[in-house]
Amino acid sequence: MDIPRIRVEAIDDICVLICHLIYSLGCPLSKNQLIEITSLEDAVNYFGLMKALDKANGHLLSAIEADDEIIYSNTDFGIKAARELGSSVPLSVRDKMFQEAIRVYTRDAMKKKGTMTAIRYVVNPDGTCTIGVRITDEETTKQKYFIEMNADNPEKADYIKNKIKNNPHDFTKYLDDYFSK
Repeated sequence: MDIPRIRVEAIDDICVLICHLIYSLGCPLSKNQLIEITSLEDAVNYFGLMKALDKANGHLLSAIEADDEIIYSNTDFGIKAARELGSSVPLSVRDKMFQEAIRVYTRDAMKKKGTMTAIRYVVNPDGTCTIGVRITDEETTKQKYFIEMNADNPEKADYIKNKIKNNPHDFTKYLDDYFSK
């Protein structure tokens, strides 16, 4: 695994990265999800992340406990930090963490909903959307496909999301047929 060219070490920068991830994804993230996301390629040190969560809690982030997990969401100040300071986090780290956030969130959403297909999209700063589609094998319940797509705008992303959600079995069959030997 490649180590990112730049590692985020300053606690304030980690706080901004957390706010940026939650803001970009458009939904709260659990402490465990944040640990998994930021540990990708060792971009953020675990202890630095814990210090950043403690520092940001109550000011940039609000934390609630649900289902024996701590869930973080941005406060108004967290949203402001994500918008105004998000670009101060190195782009290579920000992009890798964002892609990992999509992967982790869609995986966990599938587990909670008991479904074999999870689709999540986020609106990028330039107005385009990144769509994550995770399909689990119905027999083994292991991940079968993870596809990341881009759409020109949220309307197109909604169209793609709804098309797949309305007929997930046909979409999976299409992929199976396409990738069969």
